[in-house]
Amino acid sequence: MSNHLENLNLQITQFIDQGKYREAEPLLLQAVELTMQEYGEDHHSSGAVLNELGGLYRAIGQYAKSEKAYTDAIKVLAATLGEDHADYATAVNNLAGTYRLMGDYPKSEDLFRKAIDIYSKSLGEKHFLYASGLNNLGLLYQDMRRYEDAEKLHREAFEIVRSSGNKDIPYATSLNNIAGPLRAMGKHEEAEPLLKEALEIYGETVGRKHPLYASGLNSLGGLYCVIGQYENAELLYKEVIDIFSELFGKEHPDYMAAMANLGLVYDRWGEYEQEEKYYSEVMEFRRRTLGESHPRYIGIVNMLAKVYEKKGESDKASELLSQLQKK
Repeated sequence: MSNHLENLNLQITQFIDQGKYREAEPLLLQAVELTMQEYGEDHHSSGAVLNELGGLYRAIGQYAKSEKAYTDAIKVLAATLGEDHADYATAVNNLAGTYRLMGDYPKSEDLFRKAIDIYSKSLGEKHFLYASGLNNLGLLYQDMRRYEDAEKLHREAFEIVRSSGNKDIPYATSLNNIAGPLRAMGKHEEAEPLLKEALEIYGETVGRKHPLYASGLNSLGGLYCVIGQYENAELLYKEVIDIFSELFGKEHPDYMAAMANLGLVYDRWGEYEQEEKYYSEVMEFRRRTLGESHPRYIGIVNMLAKVYEKKGESDKASELLSQLQKK
């Protein structure tokens, strides 16, 4: 590896570790070009850097570009390392994650299971990557409302991570993941201490201006909203919005998700004008970026229609839902 490429990769890693994905993008595109020039397009190093590019595009919400980069990476890694290699499995796992965010759950589940099977055979079932695969499938099952299946996978992954003895980012993420299905199943007293511990670890490891810390705030805010602690939820969601706005700008899925969550707090307070404002902005963003058939777009449309009903504006609600049914 040339010194220029090595220095470039160090800069990219630094930006990504800080959550500064927009600053990392032009450097990573340059790294892709240089890697292919130095090693050739059919070298496993080219597959690895394409895999990194797919991750960056997923992080900034550009899912079509993420899908292409991961698909290209998979082709290169299959040809150079073989389909039984852990690096190939990681690219498959990553593509599955993009499909999950795109709402294509069948493709996502198939690929997550494929990656887990490769990890099991190539690395064994005590390896961190195997645990990571279990966690990712568990997150998909949360999206699919298969909460008992999700909890089982997250707890299995947590036992693997805990065996390392380190209370680090994977440990905190596993705690956060277990709390998700617990909250959804109404087990709030079990979920809260897990979320608080995870948030504390994130703050100590990556700092309070990082996407992982924001994710922890978001999860705890969600719990507070469910159990009626709306003032606490509002404070946490506003902090999340500030972090994502600074890191990604306002045209980002995570920023918009936090806006939708804050809208839910205003719903509980009966502040429907504020709720409508937030939901309308989120709906328009998801229409532009995800399309009108995406589950997250349909979900926010239904939420906005309910706001109109609560405001006594049934005609607006009916018109919104009728437009959705025509698609």
